[in-house]
Amino acid sequence: MKNINKEEYTARISKANPAQLVVINFELLIAFIGDGQFEKAKNALEQLVRSLNFEITLAHDFYEVYKYVNQLLNTAHFSRDEAESKKASAEAQELLETLLVGWKDAENQVAALDLPPVAGDSPTIYSGLTYGRDGQADEYIDDGDKKGFMA
Repeated sequence: MKNINKEEYTARISKANPAQLVVINFELLIAFIGDGQFEKAKNALEQLVRSLNFEITLAHDFYEVYKYVNQLLNTAHFSRDEAESKKASAEAQELLETLLVGWKDAENQVAALDLPPVAGDSPTIYSGLTYGRDGQADEYIDDGDKKGFMA
């Protein structure tokens, strides 16, 4: 995929608070749509739906938007009319990019609270500190005594 650096996203996810995870998911979703990978886009959209807290009124509004984006993704993926498919894809991307702006603002506000990452004790990733036999930089992961999420 041309827009996604897996190592960069892995590092970002390991250090992300809840708002940052939503931003990352939006970025991946938009990239998947741009690459025409509609099944992956639908999986990313499903993750956004799962993250909704329906005890908050605004979550219901987001749910309706996500349902509409899902309809657009279905049209983009299954339409036999190429123009209709491109139009649906572009509309989905535009809508999600608009929402992403708001989530990035929320991410900045949450960052000011200095919340711990969701994966609290995730391993530290070092890149370029070790070298393989061919002279290429290898990644080193220091997982210390703890692994995974704190329960």
